[in-house]
Amino acid sequence: MAETPTYIVAPTPVARSGLRSMLDPELFVVVGEAGFLPDGVAALRGADVIVAAGEENLGAAPAGGYPSLAFVILTDDGDRTLSWLRAASPFGWGILPPDATPEEIGAAAISAANGLAVLPRDFAEEMADSMAEGLGGEAPPEPLTAREREVLALLAEGLSNRKIARELYISEHTVKFHLSSIFAKLDVSSRAGAVSRGAHFGLVSL
Repeated sequence: MAETPTYIVAPTPVARSGLRSMLDPELFVVVGEAGFLPDGVAALRGADVIVAAGEENLGAAPAGGYPSLAFVILTDDGDRTLSWLRAASPFGWGILPPDATPEEIGAAAISAANGLAVLPRDFAEEMADSMAEGLGGEAPPEPLTAREREVLALLAEGLSNRKIARELYISEHTVKFHLSSIFAKLDVSSRAGAVSRGAHFGLVSL
């Protein structure tokens, strides 16, 4: 598996060293680090994902946001972080509690770098109200059925159509039918887009 180029943002050298030590060197290569996120996308060339300790060191999102970058932010201020992410419009994103484990940080960073939105289940429960407020209380134009929610949840876990079929004891053809319906309801055209929109509406958590 290729190393994911990663940029670390944390307020102190000790905090940056701590984050760096939590990233598996076989999966991540740190291409830069700073106390504050550099101004503009150009300064971050070479990085695929930004791992930040808190959103307060990220500054204001530039015009156009960060469509080619992913962010994983360790924070206990979900509402403020969601507001920042909405303005930044990153390629993928993850929100984790400050005491997240190395495994959680690594999984979130890889998922975000692949265009997914990541929110741990236990943290999602604590942030449910603020998440709804931060996203404007949005809901899908057309609600998903219980079965479609199950399919979306398994999709968010990275399962293939065949594995989803096995988990739910249905045929692959039926899985494809449900995915087609999910894509239409969430107005997306890809599996990654469905997971991202699903997380956006609070339908799934990773």
